Amino acid sequence: MRPDGPIYLVAQRRLRDYIREHDLAPGDRLPSEADLAAELGVSRLTLREATRSLQTLGVIEAQHGNGLFVSEFSFRPIIEQLPYGMAGLGSAIQEVLVARESMEVGLMSAVVRAGLREELERCALIAKEMVARDERGEDFRDLDEEFHRTLYSGLKNSLVDNLIDMFWHLFGELRREMGDRMPAPSPGRGAVHARIVEALIAGDEALAIRRMSEHFEDLRRRVGEFDAA
Repeated sequence: MRPDGPIYLVAQRRLRDYIREHDLAPGDRLPSEADLAAELGVSRLTLREATRSLQTLGVIEAQHGNGLFVSEFSFRPIIEQLPYGMAGLGSAIQEVLVARESMEVGLMSAVVRAGLREELERCALIAKEMVARDERGEDFRDLDEEFHRTLYSGLKNSLVDNLIDMFWHLFGELRREMGDRMPAPSPGRGAVHARIVEALIAGDEALAIRRMSEHFEDLRRRVGEFDAA
């Protein structure tokens, strides 16, 4: 092993540096394997090992018969590994819940300042349908997810969008594992979302923060009951 790590990891770092130094953007093609190996000062075998790993991490992608390209950044490869890196189902969902609540409560100020009229009008319609389904005793998890994605979409912040994707994907995975063990949500969840939108449309930042915090109270209760059980 080299002092700076296994040679394929060294090749990974050099390839990342190459992408940065040459200002390569998502969709840009990398040099041929032979040229890239010579540029990075590694063997073609080592380069192949490094590029396979970077493909798994979503840094680059291989197009059959067309070479290697820089990938669009995504949290997806990280998301797929998260459930295996968390110790215990209860602990995992607690950790995700804390992170998600902190982010969404903190984003209320940004949403108010951005004046996202179109997105908020769409969220109001989604919340109205959530209330209707709630009153009929029907599931509305699909609308819940759409509500939160729509709420922040107007910020045009790819990091926020990726984090929202990550939280929903992970929550879905954990819910599937928990199955019937997860306590049912309290009645009135649809109305909670409607109150969030009302505060945002009114431009009341403090009230929006309070409403979003209230939104997470029921989730905290359910996770606490699951842990206790």
